[in-house]
Amino acid sequence: MADVREQLLSTEQKYKLFKQQQFIFITALERSREQARDKTEPVSIVTQVQRYMNHHCSNSTDRRIFLLFLEIISDLEGVLKHLESSLSSKNTSSEGLNTCREILSPNSNISQLRAHYPHNEINRLSCDEARNFYGGIVSVIPLALDLLNTYSRGGAQRVTPIATETSQQTVAKNAEMVEGLDKDTSNKLSRYKKGAGGWHAGKPAWKPPGNTRR
Repeated sequence: MADVREQLLSTEQKYKLFKQQQFIFITALERSREQARDKTEPVSIVTQVQRYMNHHCSNSTDRRIFLLFLEIISDLEGVLKHLESSLSSKNTSSEGLNTCREILSPNSNISQLRAHYPHNEINRLSCDEARNFYGGIVSVIPLALDLLNTYSRGGAQRVTPIATETSQQTVAKNAEMVEGLDKDTSNKLSRYKKGAGGWHAGKPAWKPPGNTRR
């Protein structure tokens, strides 16, 4: 499990760099979607990013950010395989990791995925239209990281029981989320769907005071 944690930490560092360049990623997607004539549809599968990079990439900056995104996805897939192998050797259930596998699947429809607090990827999208088009693709990595961290820390905490308050709270929330997913694997993406995602499940959308228009 220590090797998995090391892989995750390395991937998290890459993701920190990617988050700093989210605006570049969205701009690259905008340009590529226009060239591919996909402007009316959201980015719904990870494979689209690969296709944009291979066939509709307009400059080296766009190619670099697409490569970084795909590299992080590949790293997460590697961590997932190691975790599944480790749990299998211990005859431990890994049903919750099926959700992570589905999220990371290159052809799984992720257009309705939404990462919520403590993540701010959705809030950084400029408007509702951008959230509809790109909310899913920017949510894939943080949601996958949450699930993988939950499982890896389950083993790592026996060695390193002291964690920051924020980390403890996040692990607890993720553990509850995964427990729910284990109970209902047939609906394992529902907690992430738009309007009912993750830790905001059941909460109504915020509306400005006095504004009753829909």
